[in-house]
Amino acid sequence: MMALVVENHALRLENGLPVPEPRLGEVLVKVHYASVNPTDSDIVDGALDLYLKLARSYLPTRTGLEFSGEVVNDSNRFERGDLVYGYVDLFKGHKTHQQFLCVPETLIARAPRSTSLKEAAALPLGALTTLVGLREVAEIARGSSVLINGASGGLGVYAVQIAKRLGANVTAVAGPGKGELLRDLGADAVADYTTQQIGEYGGPFDLALDLSDRLSFTDVRSVLTTRGAFMPADPSKHLGRMLLNPFSAKKTLRLLVRQGDTDLLTEIARWVDEGGLRVFVDRSYELADYENAFARTREHGGIGRVVMRMAD
Repeated sequence: MMALVVENHALRLENGLPVPEPRLGEVLVKVHYASVNPTDSDIVDGALDLYLKLARSYLPTRTGLEFSGEVVNDSNRFERGDLVYGYVDLFKGHKTHQQFLCVPETLIARAPRSTSLKEAAALPLGALTTLVGLREVAEIARGSSVLINGASGGLGVYAVQIAKRLGANVTAVAGPGKGELLRDLGADAVADYTTQQIGEYGGPFDLALDLSDRLSFTDVRSVLTTRGAFMPADPSKHLGRMLLNPFSAKKTLRLLVRQGDTDLLTEIARWVDEGGLRVFVDRSYELADYENAFARTREHGGIGRVVMRMAD
């Protein structure tokens, strides 16, 4: 089996690793495609070493969170040959940049029937995270006003669609040339961050969702409603502001979905099959070309998620 291995903060491709054995409650999947996202680069660079150490994550393959593939063995929920997709635990357990993966059954679901497995691998993390963040954490509902910064990225393309599905009025912020796409996804207004300041985006907003992870509460405070909220992509950088939530009508909310959920992933797959949620692959690479795949995640201007083809 081939897999990407992190050693001394360097990434390399290794062949001949043993195929993992599933434990009780797990299923063995032959991985066809796996995404690459900025968190994977952070892991290679050592930015998440402390979290991984606390989670006692010592497996050689430490990168890769979402995937699609084919079930190898029958289990309680799945049968051999089922096409599935999912999002593994952010810190613990096996990661997806390997050709065979043992994953808990509760973290995966059957892949959408209307998409390719390449597209399915670009879906679970972004769609699931934004669904939970918007519907369960921020409690966005019909009539809410939502600002989405970083609206064309791997999470943003789903956040725009899901916010509209929940009935929100959406202002999408992205780079130049993205307006037509974002309006097609449902955005009511589009702003270009290269030519417009936050105060020119409109509002006031019930929620400012910053998927670019470049804004602070101070940046967005003036465009929030009286009881509006700021939701940054990386909550660990805003812990101080979160501690002040009890003393402020305007809150900083936590956006973090640590792992997949069968029921929510099944709901998302149904939306895709019904034509209510579009899937976006930015670029696709072969596993052997992993260096360029990782480099692409550091570039600006992509639409959707970078994926790698893992299967032979």
